[in-house]
Amino acid sequence: MSEKMKKNKTTEQKTKRKRILWGAFWATAISAAIAAGIGIPLAQASKALPKPSPVRKDTSGLFTIDNNGKITQINYGDIDKNPVTQNKNKHTFEAIKSNISKFLYEKEYEASLKYQAIYNANKAKSDEKTFALDSWDQIKKKIQDEINDIKKQYQKQHGLEKKWEEKFLEELGTDKWGKSKNEKQALEYRINQEIEKVAYLGYKTEVNNDWTYEELKNGIIANKDVSYTINGKEIEIAKKGQKISLADHFGFKENVHYVLPKEDSIEHSHDKKSEIKVPIFTTKSFVKEFKDPLRFIKPWLAEKQAILSEFMLSAKQDETGAEKPWKVNKDEIIKLLNFSAYETTTSTSSADKKQEIKLGIDRIKDFAGFSTLIKDQDNTSTITDQDEIKAKNDKLLIERVSSDTSNANKFGSKGFINLDQTISSSDPSTYLNLLSIVLGEPSVNGNKGIYKHTDKSNLFEDLKKNLVKALTESSEFKKFEKIDYTFSKELKEALNGNGATSSASSPSRVTRSLRIREGRGDSTSSSTTTGTNTQTEIHKYAKYNAKIKEIIEKLDDKKINDIFGVAFRDTFAMNGSNGGTGTKDYRISSIYKVGSNFVSVTEKGILVQNIHQFKSEEQIKNLIIKDLGIKSKANYKSTFTSELFDLSSIFSQITSSAEFQFSDLLSKENSDFTKYIKDKKFTPLDANKERSFNDQDLKDAKKYISTFEQTTKTSIVNTKFDQIKKFIKKQVEQNLYTDYKYDASKNMVTIECNSNQNGKDATTYLFETVVNYVFDLDKKKEAGR
Repeated sequence: MSEKMKKNKTTEQKTKRKRILWGAFWATAISAAIAAGIGIPLAQASKALPKPSPVRKDTSGLFTIDNNGKITQINYGDIDKNPVTQNKNKHTFEAIKSNISKFLYEKEYEASLKYQAIYNANKAKSDEKTFALDSWDQIKKKIQDEINDIKKQYQKQHGLEKKWEEKFLEELGTDKWGKSKNEKQALEYRINQEIEKVAYLGYKTEVNNDWTYEELKNGIIANKDVSYTINGKEIEIAKKGQKISLADHFGFKENVHYVLPKEDSIEHSHDKKSEIKVPIFTTKSFVKEFKDPLRFIKPWLAEKQAILSEFMLSAKQDETGAEKPWKVNKDEIIKLLNFSAYETTTSTSSADKKQEIKLGIDRIKDFAGFSTLIKDQDNTSTITDQDEIKAKNDKLLIERVSSDTSNANKFGSKGFINLDQTISSSDPSTYLNLLSIVLGEPSVNGNKGIYKHTDKSNLFEDLKKNLVKALTESSEFKKFEKIDYTFSKELKEALNGNGATSSASSPSRVTRSLRIREGRGDSTSSSTTTGTNTQTEIHKYAKYNAKIKEIIEKLDDKKINDIFGVAFRDTFAMNGSNGGTGTKDYRISSIYKVGSNFVSVTEKGILVQNIHQFKSEEQIKNLIIKDLGIKSKANYKSTFTSELFDLSSIFSQITSSAEFQFSDLLSKENSDFTKYIKDKKFTPLDANKERSFNDQDLKDAKKYISTFEQTTKTSIVNTKFDQIKKFIKKQVEQNLYTDYKYDASKNMVTIECNSNQNGKDATTYLFETVVNYVFDLDKKKEAGR
């Protein structure tokens, strides 16, 4: 098959292919730009975007998709026309943004004076802090002073002749000064730079530790008159002796933005209430109406947020042929066939705790990762003791068996899925599988996924049988049988069984005892192991572990691969025979569905993935409260020992977007911003007379920023076609997966069991699927209907 794939296409075929692919690409990358009037110079845009095929003429058609998903057609030659119009929207946007930034900065400046005054309200003079922002005039003076210093420097170096002015203007023409042509432009540029650093603090989240338990719980008692001065006017906050409520002034709410340690917590035993700093989830803004980060949850959820948990094994296919034994690791085989203790989920109280002793391979099928702990925060779906036990067992499984233990403390969680980032930074074997999982199985309920999700619910049970069979039929095990038939029979039964139950207090203690006795190589009962049934059980399984390890370690690496590699190969093989020819077909599926998990095999090994799709705001609020409880050492459960998320960047996927910020500020909820803008004046690019902003200007500015952000997404996909093409070629040549079908009569590769391709070859279809996802075209088409 691979030899046929190597045949050269004719020039006509190549030209036609380029036309189709770049038509699809440009339809995505510049469509909105044409509809809105591109807001960046085309000379720059052409450098940012891959160049189209030179076969296009000015009259060549380009299919375009506008912001509403409407498909239209323009001529290729039209792209370069009317550069003034193309820059008009950019000019309007920048004028509006400059006014908004100044408006926001003024609000932040005043709010910072108030925040500082309240912070110092109960402090001794020596403990007071100064952190309020500079006024606009102070910023202007600092920058003007810097400009004046540069002037003096060049005047000193070059005298007062004209040359110093040339050097001075060269300096202003650098990036630091916005490539300005004169001093006025340079001053305005740097002022705007300084203002914009602060103006949008309401879109940056943080965990703030400014306030104590006492101050949040009971308010601040002012030890002086509290006020601040702005524009020469003094604003009073409180008189000496009065109480200042942080909730009233900043909107902080207990069990929403912060969690207070309980009265009997370790924090209270070490520090006074007036000394315990409490972490608060807020934004970096000083302005009350911008301080609540929970307002971002709804738009963030609209981006179909999901959390990913992973479990990894290093076993993988031999890339030289699907029929070859898999490449396996001796230590990993020992871990999979090692008995360890896990707490049973049937325990109803601490006194009733029981531990089950199981093989590592037996636990993988039950892996759920972080999903177990995601619950709606209502009366009917709180996190139960059984949920916590299951999560802790997954943590133990990762620590003891997984080839990647880095996220064990987070129950295997890799955090929120950011597929744009994954597509941008990863190879196709990673992002195509994940994309297929997120989009759903193709041809089912209209899903747009890529690969069929092969249902193999008994995958790990079958793998266990094959691994145990490989071990017990090995030459070393046969030698052991001849020496001690009774014990070998007992061991074989234990390996094929379901483990045992112990009443020991904790799985860690049981496992530790197993390893201690295993290390001793105990083979007979002793006074230390005959006291209770539990001790006897532990001793027995420690002997099993020691013998299993001994047998496997005696096998050389080639035998390990030959016998255990075959076990993996046979377990994952899709077909027992190849079309009735009598030959085995050991190719595998790209994605297996095993219970609620998805399993795939990549060049790095076997990847078990659990994806939980968030559906309610309450789920997110609950998780945030859990993290804040951990940070404040108010842990209600010992399960949570480290924060699950980075709250300083949790919503950054949307809040860092200039399009989101702009739309949010000019939304109906922020009508004061719209009113403020309409009261301001500017000179349009195509006019000489100053006028006030109007509704059309706001629409044009929104079109520009939307277009600009869409254009920046081209950096994610502009190398993906060649990458996917090479990936498909490699898949066909290696012939390790059943998902790719080669049609010799058409010299074309397609994806099996996917009716969404509509006659397209695999490379074209996969590239278009990636483009559709990155640019969210399916959502736009739906919105435009």
